[in-house]
Formats: sequence, C-alpha cells, structure tokens
Amino acid sequence: MKNYLTIVALTGSLLPFQCLAQHRDAVIAAENAFAAQAAQAGTRAAFLANSAPTALVAENGRLANAQEVWQARPAQANIRLLWYPVLADVAQSGDVGYTTGPWNMLKDGRPQTSGEYVTVWRKQPDGTWKFAVDMGIERIGSAPAKAATVPQPRLQVAVATPSMAPSSVVLDVDRRFAEAELSKPGATYQQYLSAEARLYRPGLSMMQGAAAVANMKNLDSGYAFAPTTGYLAAAGDLGYVVGTLRRFATAKHPEENGSYLRIWRREAVAGWRLVLEVFNLTNPPVDAAAVPTPAPENVSGSAGPSKRAQ
Repeated sequence: MKNYLTIVALTGSLLPFQCLAQHRDAVIAAENAFAAQAAQAGTRAAFLANSAPTALVAENGRLANAQEVWQARPAQANIRLLWYPVLADVAQSGDVGYTTGPWNMLKDGRPQTSGEYVTVWRKQPDGTWKFAVDMGIERIGSAPAKAATVPQPRLQVAVATPSMAPSSVVLDVDRRFAEAELSKPGATYQQYLSAEARLYRPGLSMMQGAAAVANMKNLDSGYAFAPTTGYLAAAGDLGYVVGTLRRFATAKHPEENGSYLRIWRREAVAGWRLVLEVFNLTNPPVDAAAVPTPAPENVSGSAGPSKRAQ
C-alpha cells in the first residue's frame, strides 16, 4: 500500500513538469512552423499567417500592428528569411512563451544581413499559438549553432501564483525598473538582470549572463522608457512589456530613439528578473561607445521590422 501511495504521489508531482514540457514543445513547434512557412511560402505570407490580430512589430524603430505592416508590404520572391530558435521558455499556465535566436536574410540566394530575433507567443482562444510581439536587430559576430534540442533557462522559476490583474503587475515591475534606471542606470541593470539575461542592441554582439551584468555596470546615462502595453501569464511567472525609449545625446553617444521589448521572469530565488531585452532604434548609434561590450565593435545595424532588417 505504501509503495502504491508513493507511486501515486510521484506521478502527481511529475504532471506539472510534463504539462510544462508539452507547452514549451508547442511554442517551439509554432516557431519552427513559422520559419518553415517563411522559407517555403515567403516572409510576407508567414508573418500574416502567424501574427495575432493585435500583434506588434518594430517598423523602423516604431511599434506598429504586424498585420497592417505586412499587408502593406509586397511579396519579394528573391528574398528569403531564415531563422531558428536557440532558447525557448513558456509560462507554467501555458498561455504565453517566447523564443529567440539568429536570423539571416538571403537575396537571390546570397547572404545579405543577419541578426537576432525575439518572438513572444500567446495561445489564442481556439488553442493555436500566434505571435504577439516580434522584434529583431542586426548584429555583428557569428550566430549560435542550431542545437538538436532547444534549451530552456536553467534557473528555476517561482511557484505559479495566479494574478487577477496580469497586465498591471508586469507593467508595474517594468515602471519601477524604468524609474530607477533613469537615476542609476548601471546599478539598476545590475539589480534587475537575471544571471541568464540576454541583451540585444543594434549592430552589437549579444550580451549574455554574467557578461551582460558586468557590461551594464558601466552604462553612463539612462534611458527614458515609456511602456505601451504588457501581459503577464495566468501563472504569474512570465510576462512581457513593449514600449518606447529615448536617450539624450551626450559627449559620448548620439541621441537614441526607438522601441523596446522586455521579458520578465519570476525566478524561484531572485524574484522578478529581466531575462531578455531588445532595442529596435530609429537612429542606430554610429559607434559602439554608447553601450559597453566585451570587445570594441563597429556598429552597422539598421532598424528593420521584426526578424529582418531590409
């Protein structure tokens, strides 16, 4: 009898992990199907088919409705956009998740530009997954290799805590970060960044983990962030915020304007932490001094929409 009860208890404890794995597999499958459709039917068709009615993309640094942007853009048979996920995460409630990885644009079969993308996925009322936000940048440096199995964050997420006001919760977290960052930019990033954080900036190599935390310590002036919208999963463990940003010019860097996407995750030990941040700028900086990086780099990125920059 004791053995039977032990087996029942163990089986019950494994069910949440099995469900979470199924949710994550569904998000990865949606991303891979999105990429496959873009390769076969074209980027325009893929974005129209995979975006939610209210989905957002960054069009030249400005937030815009994805359906409207891609309806207005003609199909280009000689352009191919290729991408694949290298990291994926999903809320315990299985209603929101994200993927990120490298993209490459080919023209007439020849490589043109490359960068990093972030796609936020939301489960729709009919049970399908559509993207809610898609934002990307051009970058320099080599792309991470495609793995046989897409990894997930290593740090344990906090126990699910359902919220009655999901949008306001994650927006409040983002606003507190934004207010503190204006007065103490470097210290605030150090305080809020996850140990696994990924930071994407136009024309720069990705900053990740401990390197991201160390690099942002030297940020010399803050950004004025204005959140536009956000969403927190029903489990209260994963959410995102999109908005606009502005950084005034100084002797060390030019003025910056654009849009941002931040993904927040409530970690078991550290609490709310910033796990991913991407800037899409209307006027990419002309030198890399504006944002600290592990090695000197020249900036050549443009602020194209979504996963591509063309």
